[in-house]
Amino acid sequence: MIKRFWEIFLDYLRSGVGLLFPRLCVVCGDVLVRGERFMCSGCLCRMPLNEGADEGADEKMKEIVGAENIFWLFTYNRESDFHRLIYAIKYKSRRELGVWAGRMLGARIGAGHEIDCVVPVPLHPAREKERGFNQSLAIGTGIAEELGIKVEPDVLERVVNTCSQTGLNREERADNVKKAFTLKDAGRLRGCHVLLVDDVLTSGATTRACLAELRKVEGVRCSVACLGKAGKI
Repeated sequence: MIKRFWEIFLDYLRSGVGLLFPRLCVVCGDVLVRGERFMCSGCLCRMPLNEGADEGADEKMKEIVGAENIFWLFTYNRESDFHRLIYAIKYKSRRELGVWAGRMLGARIGAGHEIDCVVPVPLHPAREKERGFNQSLAIGTGIAEELGIKVEPDVLERVVNTCSQTGLNREERADNVKKAFTLKDAGRLRGCHVLLVDDVLTSGATTRACLAELRKVEGVRCSVACLGKAGKI
């Protein structure tokens, strides 16, 4: 009887909190209903997911960055409402949203690729302190949980605090991240199939810079995963 009383009380308490502080869809801003997490059912249905229709562009990007595979969740366009998903993870400290989205991506990657570990693209310590966490680590954590593999967050280090890539052309992006990363404790990756994880893949400049370091490891294989991939390569 007492247990039932507390269950009813907690239900009323949750309802009251929900009225005062409703959970909102990260994309459209509508109030979420029970069973919905972070994104409403309508936005989930219209999300521009990777359905394998752009295989030619993917093959071109694999050649550009030098990756064995490229996995991505949705088409990224700054004019689309869905850019708010990335924005919330990066700039609103929504770590739990990053893990959730990473799990969604991990489920689409699935087994069969013989991936051994996740390596997130690192932030410079000053930038990470400013944001409170590394969004790529949050996304990579979700992927790793879904695939049942480990995360190696410390084998790559960002040694140059570069400016934002936003607004830079392809050549400027490449120059901006040149020599920005260095490899640490390479022995942990020897002979591994590494999945490099970032939030968005646009020109591939950051990815190439990271992979250049990872390929120094003996016997390493490299694939890439990101939440959003720009529609134009």
